[in-house]
Amino acid sequence: MEPHLGTPPITARSVVMGLLFSVALCAMNSYLTLSFGVIEEGPTIAALFFFALMLPFGAKRITTTEMVIVATMGSAGGSLGFISNFYAAKAMTGEPYSVLDMALFGSVSSLVGLAMAIPLRQLLILKEDLPWPGSKAVETVVRTLVEKGDPRQAVILLGSFLALCAYVVLNDEDGFAAVPSALALGGLATYGGWLALSPFAIGSAYLMGLRTGVGFLVGAVLLMAGARWFGFSPVAHPQITDAPQKYYWPGLGFLVASGLTALALNWRTITLALRSMVSLRGQSEDPDPPLRPKLLLAFATVAFVSCALVLNLRFALNMALVVMLVVVAGLIQNIIATRAAAQTNFNPARVMGILLQGITALFGGKSAAVNLTGAGFVSGSGAQASLLTADMVYGRVFRVPSRWQFWTQTLTVVPCAIASAYMFDWILSDRTRFEKLSAPVAKVWAESANIFDQGFEALPAGASNWLLGGAIFGVAYVLVEHVAPFKKWLPESTGIGLGLVLAPALSLGFFVGAFLTWIVLGRWLKWSDATLTTIAVASIVAEGIGGVLKPLLHAFLGPLAGFF
Repeated sequence: MEPHLGTPPITARSVVMGLLFSVALCAMNSYLTLSFGVIEEGPTIAALFFFALMLPFGAKRITTTEMVIVATMGSAGGSLGFISNFYAAKAMTGEPYSVLDMALFGSVSSLVGLAMAIPLRQLLILKEDLPWPGSKAVETVVRTLVEKGDPRQAVILLGSFLALCAYVVLNDEDGFAAVPSALALGGLATYGGWLALSPFAIGSAYLMGLRTGVGFLVGAVLLMAGARWFGFSPVAHPQITDAPQKYYWPGLGFLVASGLTALALNWRTITLALRSMVSLRGQSEDPDPPLRPKLLLAFATVAFVSCALVLNLRFALNMALVVMLVVVAGLIQNIIATRAAAQTNFNPARVMGILLQGITALFGGKSAAVNLTGAGFVSGSGAQASLLTADMVYGRVFRVPSRWQFWTQTLTVVPCAIASAYMFDWILSDRTRFEKLSAPVAKVWAESANIFDQGFEALPAGASNWLLGGAIFGVAYVLVEHVAPFKKWLPESTGIGLGLVLAPALSLGFFVGAFLTWIVLGRWLKWSDATLTTIAVASIVAEGIGGVLKPLLHAFLGPLAGFF
């Protein structure tokens, strides 16, 4: 049976709304990834908001095809917001990129990612039977909304969003100071012990899971204990007691070492992914190809040539480095990262960025400005390749032609690249605002760039010892976590690593959010997964849009600020 037979048609409203959601999610996640270090890529967010906005026109008229298209386009824009970490890392290590350079880099790296998604689909969807937990979660949301037609979710979504967005705008974290943004935890406040009242932390904690939430708690406790009993480096950082995350070297070591160890322990996944690269010959003809061979050749040629020209002329990379990035970052790392996400729902983009920085340095791109392009290429090409591949999994379930998903996602590339560039430029325009952001991934990439450039001499006094200590702890912890009987009971290592880099207030907020959603609302009060997912999505979007609205409202309503 042809995949498209019996499939509802693609509609103009789904493409238009998908494009609008993709740009909005890209701008929102450009802010959130620098604020919290984690993002929700966007397929569920886009699908839920499309359903809610279209509900007044009749829920029965909303089709699975429309939901798939909107989710695909939303995930494309939402995931590209992660590239702001690359732009921020460049600003931390030297002269920031111009808006034009950021838009060009985002566009060409995304085009390479789209071209690479086609062999990824062949290898990881048609050839292998993988669990794809993230894709199946989106499939469940679509079925719940369209096939079961639950109109309550639209009311819950809009009501939660409006209430939480108002809270973010009115809080005292650059808002109108009508409500608190954090609570002091008694004497622990001296060592960073505050609890962030963050909607994003609540929503993300539910989507990340209880183990990750507990991991954030462990990271926060270790960070505050380090400030209390070890002092980290009070000479280099006199503010360390009230802001321990300013000395993030233990966390940097933990994040890098734990990520590399996890990759090493999953060597079979990597081996199978690399082996599958040479297994395309002899495959039966794809009944639903995203592009016909001649069109694929033309698209790939445009993608690779435009990428080579931009990286060579605008970013001063020689052609050997360009070819390396396309082959290693565009294809090999995307196969490894996408396969890992297909099995565990965790995409190791952070540590992959550091690996590509190292490979770029080995190929002659030692300077910080050049080796950072390795991390940038991971965030640009990976955002498109991995997410489009995952989107095609649930698209295939609903018999949506893969070419519809491919071309609608392609439609988002340039607008979202421009949106991410302007959004970061706006964030950077106020240095105080920029420096207040936690930006854990950007900090890791920036310091890695300096180390590849200047060696460990680039680190401040005492930092190398804490970096090594964090790395040893990271390796040991992941080795223990990998043992099956322990895994379900141990806090998740990624949560611990981010908890060692983020402000304790944010990490404690993630833990409280996980406890509230998983234990109180889920286990004790028996709220449904659909309702908790809807509230989680509303919380994430409220934080992103509210955070962007605050300075804009101050600019227009400044004279009224004193009234509040």
